[in-house]
Parts: sequence; C-alpha cells; structure tokens
Amino acid sequence: MEILIVKYGYLLLFFGVMVEGEAFLLAGAFLAQQGFLYLPLVALIAYTANCTAEQIYYLMARARGREWLEKRFRGNPHFQKLAYYMSRRADLLLLGSRFAFGFRIIIPAACGAFGMPTWRFTVLNWIAGILWVVPVALLGFYFGDLAKAFLSGIQRYEWWILLGLALLAIAVLVFRHIRHMEWFADFELSDLHKLAPFLIGAMGVINLISAFWPRSRQALQGFSYWFPMEVTQPSRPLLIFAGIALLQVTRNLAKRKALAWYVAAIALLISLITHITRGLDLQHSLVAGFLLVYLFYFRKRFYARTDPASLRRVLWMSPLLFSIVYLYGYIGLSRRLESYQWLSHASPVTEAFRSGILIMQPHAISKTPNAARFLGSLQIAGWLARLYLLFMILRPVIMRRRMGVPPGLVQAIFSKHSRFSLSAYAIQSDKNHLLVAKGRGLIAYATRGHVALTCGDPLVPEDCLQEAVSSYIEYCGKNDWTPCIYEGSDAYLPVYQSLDLRSLKMSEEAIIDLKEFSLAGGKRAHLRAMVHKVARTGMTVRRYNRLQHPDPAIDEQLELISEEWLAEKHIGELGFTLGRFSLHSVKDVPVFYSISDGKVQAFCSWLPYRGRTALVLDLLRRRSQSVPGTMDQLIAESLLQLQAEGWAEASLANAPLLNITGSRGTLERGVALLFENFNSFYGYKNLFQFKNKFAPRWEGRYLIYPKGADLLRVAYALTALHSSRGRLQLIFRR
Repeated sequence: MEILIVKYGYLLLFFGVMVEGEAFLLAGAFLAQQGFLYLPLVALIAYTANCTAEQIYYLMARARGREWLEKRFRGNPHFQKLAYYMSRRADLLLLGSRFAFGFRIIIPAACGAFGMPTWRFTVLNWIAGILWVVPVALLGFYFGDLAKAFLSGIQRYEWWILLGLALLAIAVLVFRHIRHMEWFADFELSDLHKLAPFLIGAMGVINLISAFWPRSRQALQGFSYWFPMEVTQPSRPLLIFAGIALLQVTRNLAKRKALAWYVAAIALLISLITHITRGLDLQHSLVAGFLLVYLFYFRKRFYARTDPASLRRVLWMSPLLFSIVYLYGYIGLSRRLESYQWLSHASPVTEAFRSGILIMQPHAISKTPNAARFLGSLQIAGWLARLYLLFMILRPVIMRRRMGVPPGLVQAIFSKHSRFSLSAYAIQSDKNHLLVAKGRGLIAYATRGHVALTCGDPLVPEDCLQEAVSSYIEYCGKNDWTPCIYEGSDAYLPVYQSLDLRSLKMSEEAIIDLKEFSLAGGKRAHLRAMVHKVARTGMTVRRYNRLQHPDPAIDEQLELISEEWLAEKHIGELGFTLGRFSLHSVKDVPVFYSISDGKVQAFCSWLPYRGRTALVLDLLRRRSQSVPGTMDQLIAESLLQLQAEGWAEASLANAPLLNITGSRGTLERGVALLFENFNSFYGYKNLFQFKNKFAPRWEGRYLIYPKGADLLRVAYALTALHSSRGRLQLIFRR
C-alpha cells in the first residue's frame, strides 16, 4: 500500500485539491506525517492545483463576460452582495476567497467577468494560495501526530478504515458539489484551448523540477533492473532542455504558430520518455502523454507561420555554432590530456562531441579543478548554442523585411490612393513594397523565380501612374525579373499600352452600388426568392464585431467551418489575392455569419478600401451540410446591413473568364492551364453565375506583361503565389 501511495498519491492529490481543496490537502498532510508523502511537496502540489483551479474559473468567466456570469448565478443569494463588494474591494475579496465558503467559485469568476487584468489576478491568486495552503497543511500535519497514537491500535483494520473514509469523502464531495456540476457543462472546447498553453508551460516547470530534484535511490534501483544506469542518468540534460523549450514555446502556442507545435510535440515526447527512464514517474508521464495527445488531435489549430528570415538564419547558424563548440572542446581537451582520466574508447575527438554537442555525461574524469571547470564550460557553451537557436526559431514574425516600407507609410498611401479592390490585399504583409513617384505612391509585388507580379494597379496619384510603372519596369530589369501587373484595371489600359506593355483579359469584377442596392424589382427576383426560402428555415444573418466583443464559441465555429471548407476543396489556404483565414484576419474587419438553432452555418468577411467607403468580399465559407441558398442569403443580408451603415460600394471580387477567344498561343495556353487547375478546387466556372444573381456592374481586369514574356512561366509563378502547399499539388490534385 505504501508503494501505491508514494507512486500515485501526488497525482491524486493534485486533481483532488482542484475539486475539493481542504479535504484532500488535510489528507495529504496526514499521510506526510505518517511518512508516506513529503510535506513540502504536498504543499507545493496543493498550491499549484488550487491556483490552477482558480485560474480556470477566472478564464472561463473572462471569456464569456459579465452578462454570462449574471445569467449563470442569477439565483445565487450571494451574487448580488458579491457584485457590490467586487466594485469596491476586489483585491481583498480575492485574497480571502479560499476561506469564503459559498463564494470560492464565484469570486475568481467575478474577477474575470468584471474585467480584472490577467497579471493582477494571477499575482493575487498566487498570494492567496500561499495564505491558504500553509496553515491548512500544517493543521493536517500536526493533527496527524495526535491521531497516530489512536490509529496504532487499529492497524489491522487499516484497509477497511481507509475504504470507509474514501467512500465517505466521495459521498460528501458529490453532495456538496452537485449544484456546481453545471460548471462542467459550461466548460467548452474553447476554454480547453486557452488553458492548453498554460498547462504545457506547467509541464516545462515540472521537467525542470524533476531534473534538479534527485530521484530516490530505491526507485532507481528498482528501475535499473530493466534499464542500466547509463540510460537513466543522461536523462537529466534532456529534461532540462525539454523544460526550457516548453516554457519558451508557451506564448507561441497561444499565437498558434505551426513551428511552436513541432517544438512542443518533440519536447513533450522527450518528457514522456525521460520521466519513465528516471524511475517510473508515472504521474508526470501521464501529464506529458495527455498534452501530447491534445497537440496531435488539434494539430490543425496551429497554422501561423514563423519569420522566414529567422529560419534561414537558424539553418546557417546551426552548423556554425556547433562547429565552434566542437572545436573549442577538441582544442581544450587536447591541450589538457594529462589532466583527465580517460575511460575506455574516450578521446578528445569523442568527448568534444559527447559533452559539447550531445551534452551527455563525459567519459573523462577530471584530475584538477581547472580540468573540471573546462568540462563545465564546454557543456555551458553547448547549452547556450541550443538556447540561441531555439529563441531564433520561435521569435515573432519580423514584418519589416517583407514590407520594405514602414507600415505607417503604407497605410497612409493606401488611405489616399486605394481606388480598386485589390489594393486591400496589396497592403498585406506577404507582399514586398516599392516606393515610387518620389515617395508619393507604392507598388505591391511578389516574386517567384524570374517573374515579379504586382497585386493590382499601383497605389499612386493618377497623374503619376506612368512614372510609377516605368520605375517598376526599371527596378525589375535590374533584378532580372519579368515585370507583370496582375488584375490591372481597364481604366488604366491606355497608360500601360503607352509603355509598350501588352494585356490579356483574365477576369471581370462584380461591383455593386450600395446606394441603389435592393432585393426588390425584377433583376434580383431569383435572389429574393432564394433569400426568403432560406429565411423560412429559421436561418438568420448577424454581424460579428470580434474586436470589441470577442466570443470564443463563435471563434471556435468559424475555425471549424474554415477547416471543413478547405478539406472539401482538398487544399490549404491560398493567398496573394485570395484571403487566408485566421482569427487575427477577422479581428477588425466587417464579418457576418449565418446561424440556425444556435449553430453557425456560414460566414463571410469584407476588407475596406478607397478611404473606407468601399469593401471587397474576402472570405466566404460554409458547412458542407448547410441549407442550399445559405450563401445567397448571407451575402444579400450583409450588403443590406453594410448599406445601412453608410458604405457606398461593395465588390464581390473577380469571376475569371473561361471563354477566352482568338488565337491560343503560349500566353493563352498558360492562362487556360491556370484557370482550369484553380477551377478544380474553387469552382470558378460557377462563380460568374453565383455573382450575377446580384445584378452587379462588371468591370474588366487584365494581366499586363511586356512583349516577348514567357507566359507559361508567368502562369506557373502565379500558381505558386496562390498555393500554400506547392505547385504540383495545386496542378495535379483533383
């Protein structure tokens, strides 16, 4: 029995304290007095569990807001008093919340719902935990000393007594908390996602504590029967590195970085293995395994990209740093051959790699203090190299390299000179920006191979357009690029032709004048009938202002719809002139969603341009099982609401033309190849019919290119710019 308590007692204590604090802490302190557990560790685990539970209540209420809290506790007689005191003495209430029976869940929840800052709550929560855990743990410990004499005479009934106490504790627990079970019903998947980075960071702390807290000799001796000691001893450096990696990656996981997911998965796998090899730390291994399963199950949530410049630096810095560490170790060990006792097969060549690169237990025994210090410095050098590379991998995205122009200046030019809808995509961070017309305008472009493609027309005053395009052509010539303007406007064709540039009509853009838009009349009769048909099913369209009123439940459904949409199309996010979904991308733009029976069925987002008087339809996604006509209703109701808000014009974006006439030379074959392959995923052939229901005004959009350009290469480059998974998959996967 003692072995079971030692092995699993701490894990049971952690989860028990999260549910019923005093009962489990008193029991743990009592077992510590009996010698089964270690009192400081009991107090530390109880403190961590208690603070974690309070943090969960705080985050749940903070995510849902004050209205949810008032609805949730409307019938609680203590809630009105709490709301009054919360506005006056929130800090004191939180510090004493552990001893406020009947308020212990409501107080941290109220702190979150009433807007207490996260850092302030966290600090006060830690202090309150200390004020609670110390006296309760000491009470349980010294009570156990008094009870020892009484229990010594009934040791033969120990099993029955413990079983009875366990059943009694369960009965009391169920009775006292049956009215709080709705907390578990209210706990949604979005709350788990918010807690996951915090729990992964906590696992990093556990790794560091385990690495520096020596395991008992008895545990290691039992485990050495299965694994030799040389396997269990080197696990300490791995635990340290995994712990540091998990702490470093926590913030990036909250930002959903894909590379952070890989680092966390590797570090958790190391944690899982090393905790087993350090003497069967089953409870720690279970935590690491649970977090690892979570990461793999929700892999698609982590999609944010890491800064490309940092990754490139890591690729060329890694061999350089490790070469420096290796040479440092080899030269230093070679000059101190007599200062070490070399074990079998050990030499400066192997030890420089073993101690400096792998950071393992050296096979060289130091004879002098200076020799020991050098071995220590070698391992420190290896650690510093690893930590630097880890920092570079996980550093935030650096925007200035891709932007080329200060973001403030980009926004200023965009506000003054954004005339056409593609300008909304031109300012995004995946484009390079070239200042033209003496700094009065800019051109947004991207390159693939020897082809440079602009995102729409230049953002310049109209009287500077010719000068701006000439500067762009000259700039591309210096870099050996083929200059092309993608989706150029027909209004600017005379200027392009005057510079000896050719044009090919690629698409037409659907423009709607919101001042006169209405569902009445004959030209939108089919659209009106479809909207009314969908409305009769109970479907409604709502505006979502995520910047001012974020809703985790809505966010979760938007992500699921986007994932389902992309899976149905068999590709990842595209880009360049097509929107890429992320919660950040819909944070401060108009977003509308269709909802039926509390479930979001579709959503769309709009990007503003032309001095915030016009918008372009960006993202438009739905569930595969949504009612036919959902998209029609969503767009129609969105346009009417935007009209009421005072917007003057809306673009439904482009519909590529599929009836290209005339001779089919190299250019035409390249464009046809591009359209045919894109149609297999996004159904461009149906876009014209869908958008034509809204009776828009159609404006031509052109590919502008120089004489003699290889248009197959241009089409290939354009395909690569739009695809997030590579050209071959985009072209051949159906």
